Amino acid sequence: MNMRAQMILPLLLACLAGCAGNQAAGVTAYGNLLTVPVPAQESRIAADAAARLVASYPPAHTRFTLQHAAQDGFGAKLLGQLRAQGYAIAEFTATVAPNSPLPSSPSVGATPLRYVLDLASEPDLVRLTLYTGGESLTRAYLVQGDAARPASAWIHREAGP
Repeated sequence: MNMRAQMILPLLLACLAGCAGNQAAGVTAYGNLLTVPVPAQESRIAADAAARLVASYPPAHTRFTLQHAAQDGFGAKLLGQLRAQGYAIAEFTATVAPNSPLPSSPSVGATPLRYVLDLASEPDLVRLTLYTGGESLTRAYLVQGDAARPASAWIHREAGP
């Protein structure tokens, strides 16, 4: 292994441990949780996320129902990318009181969609998790300046029995 791989492997393991911890703790905070988002990084990550969803869910045959407000730059870019690919998206409407559990019944025939974009254990590593139905897709990104590069493969986790 080269030096770079030796540095990235522990970061990825920490990232995955964070994902497992979030899932076990029943995290209800969704959206862009980065304290200082960088628009150029968000655009790159949103384009990559949309491409991954296209690979798993056929556009023009899939309708997503966003399960939380997308009031951040990343969310707006992701929704724009998905619409450009041909997805129908029902956006979240706050009809429940704050701090209530998320609505459990999406539109009939629609796939629920949530995302979490947060900082991993290292300052230059962010993690994106897309929750679609009972599955999750997670990827780490190395961010430096305005650039965001994938630092891992997409990790697919299916819901348990």
